Amino acid sequence: MLALSLLAGLVLAALYFRLDPAQHPFPRCLVHWLTGLHCPGCGTQRAVHALLHGHFKQAIGFNLLAALAAPVLVVGSVEELRGWLAKRPRRNSFLYRPWFGWSIATFTVLFTVLRNLPGPLGAWLAP
Repeated sequence: MLALSLLAGLVLAALYFRLDPAQHPFPRCLVHWLTGLHCPGCGTQRAVHALLHGHFKQAIGFNLLAALAAPVLVVGSVEELRGWLAKRPRRNSFLYRPWFGWSIATFTVLFTVLRNLPGPLGAWLAP
């Protein structure tokens, strides 16, 4: 299962590296289409494309949350692979601590609220 997940991640990374979501018909955000509000994921496709090309400022402009989460996802993937190869549990990582999960959930809700506020902060956080 881990090998399949890693393969799927690599295929998606190659797809987002090769194709710019702003130029090709990738799926659009259903929440934004229905409500006009920006969900926490709005702009993530463009942010991933920018990150894969090393354009960190551009990625932050598309989705700050995705740009900050990318290193955590890389660390998590490396730890998962290392634990799988060593055939030992990887539950010792900070990624599995309750405080980390609650922090991520709180930050995501706060980010979603702030990016939908009128004014300069909402405009800056919107994709």
